[in-house]
Amino acid sequence: MDLKRVFILYSERSGSNLLRVLLGNHPNLSAPVSPQFFDSFTPHIEKFGDLRKRENSISLISKLITYANHPFSDWNLKISAEDIYSEFAPQNFIETVDALYATKAREDNKAGYVCKERHLFNYSGLVMASLSGIDWLFLHRDPRDVVSSWLKNNILYFTAYEAAQSWKEDQKKCFALHRAYNLSYHQLSYEELITDTEQTLTSLLEYLDMNVDEQCFQNEQNNEEANRNVLWKNLNKPIDSSNKKNYVDILSQKQTLIIESVCKQQMEALDYQLETDAQWSPAIGKNNYQYFNKVKELLKQKIRSNKKTSDLLRDRQKLKRELISSL
Repeated sequence: MDLKRVFILYSERSGSNLLRVLLGNHPNLSAPVSPQFFDSFTPHIEKFGDLRKRENSISLISKLITYANHPFSDWNLKISAEDIYSEFAPQNFIETVDALYATKAREDNKAGYVCKERHLFNYSGLVMASLSGIDWLFLHRDPRDVVSSWLKNNILYFTAYEAAQSWKEDQKKCFALHRAYNLSYHQLSYEELITDTEQTLTSLLEYLDMNVDEQCFQNEQNNEEANRNVLWKNLNKPIDSSNKKNYVDILSQKQTLIIESVCKQQMEALDYQLETDAQWSPAIGKNNYQYFNKVKELLKQKIRSNKKTSDLLRDRQKLKRELISSL
């Protein structure tokens, strides 16, 4: 049986980890925590040299194994870089990442894997040039709830404008892949995922040409990943069908107006109903610039509310620096 590859296109805070976990409950799909190979290593990939050479390829494989085995992603791969090279002989970075995901799937006794690397839409061209037979999924969520989540957790984005712009650009890239580059994907929303989980996963599994399995309809109640990241705290809880339109209690009317003005075109394309006239413009009054100026001091002083999450992320960042600097 050919290796099943499922790649998820998404914006952060859109329920991608929930979707990953549900798919990972299928007896034929491995869905590990993403180590973020693409964002972490592609900016430095030239330092590894020609990956068609055995020694360079093994060096890359070895570092990716170390990174994947960090406690944050905790792949617990027990195979050597030499053994992976002997089996797969990857010739480039994408093939190397695929080899690690395939190895993880085999160690999980699964026939395929789910990849939800961050910002996959930025790397889809490279992926498609190296791999074939990929099933692409496009997951989206109401931008007002996405922005609310960022602001509520006080992580990465500190203004509605900034977070809305990020969501808008992500959707534009996904649309472009589909419409301009003829990439076929199965589209689903976070809202339908939580309100009609069974039907949504049934349709998705049928699209993937996989047997429908009821294990995919609910979270595992003892999912230990929930303890690693404060943003994943709901992964070991029953799916909450009411977890939508949270923005009503979080956003001000002005913030909602800003988000809808920024994201209007994409919201309409995804059937999210506007609640304002979406006519806000940053050019109206200099005080409006407070909504989109980056607060650099806050970014530098960013504090995550969960110490374990903060320590793991800091330690993983240190590991990445060590792996790259050793080249």
